[in-house]
Amino acid sequence: MNEPRILFADDHEAMESVVRDQLGMKVSIVGVAHDGVELLSTAEALKPDVILLDISMPRMNGLEAARRLLATMPELRIIFLTVHNRPFYVTEAFRLGAHGYVLKGSAHELPIAIDRVMQGDRFLSATLQDAYPELIPTDLHG
Repeated sequence: MNEPRILFADDHEAMESVVRDQLGMKVSIVGVAHDGVELLSTAEALKPDVILLDISMPRMNGLEAARRLLATMPELRIIFLTVHNRPFYVTEAFRLGAHGYVLKGSAHELPIAIDRVMQGDRFLSATLQDAYPELIPTDLHG
């Protein structure tokens, strides 16, 4: 399998270096967006395989951006990378069609999350699986 093309969307520029450190050379980060509106146009232009997406962003939050993106690009794989650990956000993300949900404090899980999502599985941070086992998507493997 070719290395996945990743689009990273987060309004905190420092997170980009954290993500690059965690992923190393395993993937290609083809673009970065700093708000939800910028994300829509960047995703359309770059056609990434995976979007790593924060929830809290200016101009359009990540949940709304995901909803719009998946309506026009259903083949897109979205992994939320966020600090939001409440069940509402996890449930809403998967309801919208997200393939993964990783807490920023567990960014070390990103390589595994991307691998699983690229194989067609879903991924949920271990911390959230332990705290809220009822949130585990039924098609979650591993």
